[in-house]
Order: sequence, then C-alpha cells, then structure tokens
Amino acid sequence: MEKIKVNMLNDVFFKSLLCDDRHKELTLNFLNSILNRTGDEAFYDIEFLDKEIDPIIEAGKVSILDIRAKMNDDTYVNVEVQIAKPVDMKKRAMFYWSKLYSYQIGKGEDYSLLKDVISINLLNFILFKEHKRCHSSCHITDDFDKNTVIKDFEMHFIELPKFKISDIKRLKKSEKWFALFSNRCTDEELEEIAMSEPSIKKALEYQNYFMHDEKLRYKYELQEKAIRDYNSSMRASKQEGIQEGIQSERKTIAINLLKANMSIDFISQNTGLSEQEILLLKKSLDK
Repeated sequence: MEKIKVNMLNDVFFKSLLCDDRHKELTLNFLNSILNRTGDEAFYDIEFLDKEIDPIIEAGKVSILDIRAKMNDDTYVNVEVQIAKPVDMKKRAMFYWSKLYSYQIGKGEDYSLLKDVISINLLNFILFKEHKRCHSSCHITDDFDKNTVIKDFEMHFIELPKFKISDIKRLKKSEKWFALFSNRCTDEELEEIAMSEPSIKKALEYQNYFMHDEKLRYKYELQEKAIRDYNSSMRASKQEGIQEGIQSERKTIAINLLKANMSIDFISQNTGLSEQEILLLKKSLDK
C-alpha cells in the first residue's frame, strides 16, 4: 500500500486514531507512556465519553477537538491538541480541567464522589519560554515539603516544537509518541522508532487506512484547509500590524520634527509621509 504522509496533529486524524474503541490499546499505550504509569499503576481499560469525529468547520476558524475518557480506576482524562496559540492557554487549560472535574457530580451530590482528573495538552507552539523542557507536569503540592496535597489535580503540557532527537535509540516511551506527533521526524527516523515500539508502528500503519476512508479524508481535508486559512490570516494580520507600527513611528517622528520647526519638505523626505499627511499632523498640533 502506498505510504501517505498525514498531519498527525490534524484534529480529525488525532481523534480517529486515539478516540476509537478499536484502537484502545494505542490510547492506553499513549496515556501510560505520557503519564509514566507502569505495573499496577498503569491504566488497563478506557471508556470514551465522546466518540464523535466531527470537526465542525466554520469559515476562517480552526476547531478544537479533544478526547475525554474515563479510566478503569474512574480517573478522568482529557487530551487536547492545540495547533494555534490561544489567548492565555494556561487559564484555558485550567478552565477545561475544572469543567471535567465539576461534570462528575450533580447539584446536592457528595463531593466525595469526585475522582481525579488528568489534563494533557499537546501543543504545537512554545508556551513556557523560561525553560527548554518539552514536557511539563503540574500538581498541587505543599509549599514547604513539595509533597502532593491534592491528588485530584494533574496537568501536562507537551510543547512539541521543543522536542529534539539526540539519540533515537535512547528515547523514552513518551518521547517516541512526541516524535510521532511532532511532524518533524523523517520517515527513516519514524521507521526506526516503530521497530522498537509496536504501538507507534500501528499508528503509522493506520495513516494509510485513514486516508483511504473517503468520509474521514474529506473531514481531514476540511480541517487542513481551515488550518491553512487560519495561518494565512495570522500572517496577514501580523504583516498588517507591522505596517501599522511603521506608519505610527513615522508619524511620531514627523510630530517631533514639526515641534522642532523643521520644514514640511524636510519632514516628508525623512519620514516618507506625504505633504498632506504632515499638514494634517500639523493641524492637530495647532489645536
């Protein structure tokens, strides 16, 4: 079968791969690897709370799909993929963690029914510029002895742009998943990783079956178009902002030159502003 390159962070593909009862073993491997759960602590079963694979594409917007699941020990897990950096990602992550936590009980029910909630945020951008770690984890700990005091809360941020392979043979299980979703590895590197990790091999093989499913591929392509349109819009907005900044700086210089009683012609030559623009600035100063 012809190998097809897939954007592993495409929401439709990601959810099709890791939010399907047929691929439970992949999802369990992914979660146990990211959370470093082994032996008796490892998750061995999962119940998906939302199995719909619907990107809900809106004009000019990139939809966000996440995976919400309940594990065999009643722990709730939320996995979210973020391609574009939203405003205040940290608060957003906290908000969605709290939604899944409060979702568990109804009005008047006992708080003792609340179970642990783990949030995993897979990011295609850098969130924490203060360190170089790809994987950050957060817990509620005591300020003095650093022991976990409330185990219900656990949050992970995986900043894929920070991920780099120094020695492919020494990758941890979690790092093999980072490599897969980073979209930065060569086919040769991924093949070598797949040889040492059966779950990664299955995920790579699934790409071809996914892209040959017409319905899934159509939704995938819609999402890819939305991503391209979003990126194009962001670049245009950034360029527009740069131009506005340059124009604003020119006007500031022109105002200072007007205050220094420099001629209109001199100001125009040194700022690039037209005579009419400078006269309007002069008029505003004279008010």
